[in-house]
Amino acid sequence: MFIQGGFHITSDEERSYIPVNEERACQLIPRWPQKIRSVFTATRTHAINLAKFVTLYKTFLLIQRRLNGGKERDLDTFIAGGLGGWWVFGERTAINEQIVLYVMSRTLFSLLPRLYSTHPPAPLNPVAPLSHPLPNLTSPAANPPPIPPAQLPFGVVAALSWAGVMYMFRHRAERIQPGMWSSMKYLYHDSEIWHDLRTLLWHNM
Repeated sequence: MFIQGGFHITSDEERSYIPVNEERACQLIPRWPQKIRSVFTATRTHAINLAKFVTLYKTFLLIQRRLNGGKERDLDTFIAGGLGGWWVFGERTAINEQIVLYVMSRTLFSLLPRLYSTHPPAPLNPVAPLSHPLPNLTSPAANPPPIPPAQLPFGVVAALSWAGVMYMFRHRAERIQPGMWSSMKYLYHDSEIWHDLRTLLWHNM
């Protein structure tokens, strides 16, 4: 197949019905309806999964409280969250993977020492339960404002995180989460090959 007069010419010289320039233009036009549909589907799935989790979580809490004579135990939330997480987010899909990564990173990050404490005296460890009776869910005591982490622990975690991910990307890239792998490949590997400033500054930036 070769190009003549703006049309594709096959080996038997039969013209196709699509001019070359028009065909190329069609290939460059983003398929916005598909992208919009994908975003809508992902958003709907995310919302439905969260609604399922909230329903299951509160149901498991209610069951445990009734089994315990109407009292809430320290690990009730842990058990309810674990059961709901397994039920709703236990299947590995692209959306569930993003949600689990988000929740896991925030959970681990919450274990870092804080700049200060709002509970005099300070808790013995970052996962120490509140004293009983537990505050009402709508009370200020149950909804304290977030406290930022202390600078030194944050810096250590930042250094270890980047050290670890760069090592893994170099030696065990197949274990990196797909979205991050794609971004890192684009930033650190694809940028190794460039032919001019346009390639370096446009395609690799």
